[in-house]
Amino acid sequence: MLLPPEVPEELVTQLWRLLRSPDGGLTAILDRLVMGTGGHLARIPDFALVLLEDSGTHLALRGTPSLEVDGQRLDAAKVATWVEASLPGEPGISLSVPGQPGTVLRPVVDAVLRAGRLQLGAPDTGSAAENTDSEQADAAAPEPDIQPETVEPDTQPETVEPDAAQPEVDSGAGATDDSAPDSPPAVGRDSEATPEPEQTAESQDRPGDHDGWTVADLPEDLVDELGRMLPDQQEQADSGSAAPSPAAHTEVPETENTRMALSVVCPSGHANPTNYVTCRECGAELTQPARIIPCPPLGRVRVSSGGEVVLDQPVLVGREPSPDGVSELGGATPALITVPSPEQVISRNHLLIQLDEWSVLARSLSTANGTVLRRDGAAPMRMPPTEPVLLRSGDILDLGDGQSLLLEDLP
Repeated sequence: MLLPPEVPEELVTQLWRLLRSPDGGLTAILDRLVMGTGGHLARIPDFALVLLEDSGTHLALRGTPSLEVDGQRLDAAKVATWVEASLPGEPGISLSVPGQPGTVLRPVVDAVLRAGRLQLGAPDTGSAAENTDSEQADAAAPEPDIQPETVEPDTQPETVEPDAAQPEVDSGAGATDDSAPDSPPAVGRDSEATPEPEQTAESQDRPGDHDGWTVADLPEDLVDELGRMLPDQQEQADSGSAAPSPAAHTEVPETENTRMALSVVCPSGHANPTNYVTCRECGAELTQPARIIPCPPLGRVRVSSGGEVVLDQPVLVGREPSPDGVSELGGATPALITVPSPEQVISRNHLLIQLDEWSVLARSLSTANGTVLRRDGAAPMRMPPTEPVLLRSGDILDLGDGQSLLLEDLP
């Protein structure tokens, strides 16, 4: 896991321990990161996360860090929350921070240290040669101003196979092995790291380059998934002669206003968030690669004064809600919830509920009385008017004047 240096040391340590814990799944780690930074989307730092599990490789990416899978780059620079993906097996993965100078790759097994790059699997041949030629020069170079915190991406020690190449960390000039915590297995296992030049050469010889996305020799499912950040290419691929996998179809009809999201589909055709391992509707095991498909409703909002609204579009709540002048809608057509407010405590446009892929967000539009978020196990929190808040199933939004909203069946 790559984190920027401004993340508090206490939170970094908590994440490291969670990664090493059997309970450290994708949901638990992301939840700790979000809540550890205040629970607001605007405060979530940029990060890159890779989990190697028995069910496959799980990825999460936010902001500027670079994440490459078998040489194919996954982009999350313009995503409001983060990008998630699940891949079969253990592909070659590289995490890095753009703009960092080339430095030396060193093997690491279990550590928290300052680094600019993390390589899982055999390192690139060209990079290895560059590292060898520049090792002496890097030793005298000043330490970069910005270095991310690196947390070992393995959730369990046994996920590192003895015959596989150990992760390689591209460390800064000032970083040394003594910066890692006292982890006894790290010393004995580092010496076993052996790069595999045959795999590296094969990956470099793959022909075909499409705007920086080399798609030759990759499985169709993986190409479709990694190409999701290039809408034009994805649209062209969908209109081509290759027939899509039957598992990619869902019962959600695609229309002009259909929301699309990276999802995992169960054998029965139910769509799920990419961090799920079993279907949220039928409980079937999820084994298919993630792909972009029409996103189903993300639950519902139950109004204390009566009625409910399905979360398949934005929801505007207020005393006299009107989308006119609500710039946060971005032109989208919302569902309107009108709530009574005899004391006029609730604004005309009081609250906006937005949908971002599989995430449900709430944004306070009232500069006067605002909205209070009530969540089990946490103190009531007044929502800031400038930042959206990530919602969970069971959350209650207290609008004032005795009116509230209950969020149900959220992913």
